[in-house]
Order: sequence, then C-alpha cells, then structure tokens
Amino acid sequence: MSTERIWELMARKLAGEASEEELGELEQLLRTHPDLHVSIQTIADLWQYQAQSQDQASLDTSYRQHIARMQEMGIPIGQAPDDNALLLEGSRKPSRRRSVLLAAAGVTMIAVACFFYWWKSPASTKMTALAEKSPPSEIITRQGSRTRVQLPDGTHVWLNAGSKLTYDKEFNGSRREVTLTGEGYFDVVRNEKKPFIIHTEKMDVKVLGTRFNVKSYPNDKATEAALIHGSIEVSLKDRPLEKIILKPNEKIVVANRDTFLSVSNGPRSQKASLEPLVAIKHLTYQKEDSSIVETSWLDNKLVFEDEAFKDLALKMERWYGVSIIFKEEKTATMRFTGAFESETIEDAMRALKITATVNANTFNYTFQGKTIIISR
Repeated sequence: MSTERIWELMARKLAGEASEEELGELEQLLRTHPDLHVSIQTIADLWQYQAQSQDQASLDTSYRQHIARMQEMGIPIGQAPDDNALLLEGSRKPSRRRSVLLAAAGVTMIAVACFFYWWKSPASTKMTALAEKSPPSEIITRQGSRTRVQLPDGTHVWLNAGSKLTYDKEFNGSRREVTLTGEGYFDVVRNEKKPFIIHTEKMDVKVLGTRFNVKSYPNDKATEAALIHGSIEVSLKDRPLEKIILKPNEKIVVANRDTFLSVSNGPRSQKASLEPLVAIKHLTYQKEDSSIVETSWLDNKLVFEDEAFKDLALKMERWYGVSIIFKEEKTATMRFTGAFESETIEDAMRALKITATVNANTFNYTFQGKTIIISR
C-alpha cells in the first residue's frame, strides 16, 4: 500500500497539485523505500523533458497508446480515461484531475518501459536477475563438530567447528564468491574464466583452482591463509590495491586487531617477540610425523605449538563444544605444546594439568556442566 501511495503522491507532485503535507508525506515514504530513489529521479527527469518538448495533446496521445498496449497484453492497468472526464465543461484548461492523470501517464510510461525491457530480455538475463535476488545458501557448523560440503561448481569445502560459509546457490555471476567466518579447507575446481574468491573480515583470497586453508575466527588474534598446492592472491581489506601472491608451503598471517602479532621465537625460556600486522611465513610441520599443523584438524587432531593457555582455550572451546573461564590472568599465560586426537575433554584437561606440574606450574579446574573453571 505504501508503494502505491508513493506513486500517487509523485503524480500529484509532477502535476504541481501536491500540498505541503503531501510533499512531506512523500519525502517520509521515500526514506523508507530508498530502492525507489533512482526510479523516482528518472521519472522526474523524463517528466521535465516531456513538459519542455510536448504539448498536452501529444502527452495525452502517448498516454493512451501505452494504456492500449498494456491492455492488449492483458496487463490490468485500467481503461483509458474519457475526454469528458479530463476537461471541465465549457473550458479548454486542464482540470486538476487531468493534471494528475497526465502526471500518472509519465509514471505509467516508465513502468511500461521496465515491463518491456524485462520480458524482451534474453532468458539468460532474466534467470541471472532472479538468481541474484535469491537468498544465498548458508552452512553452519556448531561448536564441537565439523562438516564437508560440495559447492555448485564441484568445489569441496571442509568446515571446522564454529564456522559459517555463505555462497550463491548457482554461481551465476562472473565470479564464484563465498564468505567465510571460522575455518575452512578448500579444494577448488579450476575455472580460469570464473575466479573463486573467499571473503573474510580482514582479507579476500582469490584463486583459479587450488587447495588451501583459511582461518578467520573473530575472537582469534589473527586471520590466516595457508597454501598447500597451486597459488593464491590475497588482498587486505584496508589495502585493497595491494596484491600478495602466496606460493606452496607459505601462509599469510594478518592481525585481527590493530596490534602487533605476539609469537614465540624459539625455546620456551625466551620471551615472545613482536611481528608486524601482516607477515608471510612458512607452514609448520610436526616433528613426529611431518604433518602440516595448519591442516591437522582435517585429520581430527588438535595441534598446538608453544601456545598461551588462553589461546589454546579458544581452540578447545570450538573443538569440544565447551566454555572455559580463567579466574586469574597468570594461569591464562601458561604455554603448552602438544596434540589431542582421541582424547575427551576430561582427558585433555588432565593432560594439561600434568604438563603444567612437570614445568613447575600448576592450576586446578572444575566442570560445571559444559563450562570449565580454571583457577590456581
């Protein structure tokens, strides 16, 4: 109903018959329908042009022709008005009603033009437009679970716990685009004519066809893209014109907040060093079996290398579907190295406590349902 009211008020405005109250109402309605601004402006421009180039008789004729054509096509627009309804008896000057109807004629002509454009467009164009308006598909993995999905182009994506992937159902555009929150491993089907792009909060990753891992959890310190095979092009959201090309066995690490990246740089006795907001590094391999740490979750292993307890706790929360609360900051700064594969959350907490004790540290923990309270 509000849309119909907009066109009615617009017609009165074009005819110069709208009151101050009606103009105010039109302005208020347009604020709630910003998608109509372009159409409204186009109609106003065309109306102004018609007012300068056409007399009332020719405009009236055009209006009738459009109404007749729409009626022939079975569009329920109404009947062309009778001349006697448009002219006051004994007068050649258009009435207020005629002015409004002529203004409505301009609106109608635009509507007809849009109608003809739509139905005369190629079928592929119409289908693309429909696809663009269709809601995207969304895959969500809850805490403590992982899943695999095949995209419309045949690309396979493995999603880690607490992740969300959004993508177009058909990939009808010139690019295959997805949005990732969390962590995903991508095995992208190669298509040089349709690049594949992963959007995250801090970076966009563009590929033609390759295998790589992207991690973008909002609560983590950094967003990472690790390349396993092929090549990827990374652009940062705050530096969109700068392109970074990764080679196999490389990863890019971008700080999620405007702070330096704190990383360990050697033996556990050394203090953590600071690195820039963006860093290119080599992938990390486990000494035991030379497996890649960045993709170890695909093998159902939670691997951590000299990590602060509070950072490890974020991974454990997603991995086991629990919540971990630290009572003291000092406990949260303890550092651990290891891996969990088949251990339960109870086994994992027991192992961490033993490890801390061996390293002259100690902490206690209690379970309250799915919440773990850690204290000294």
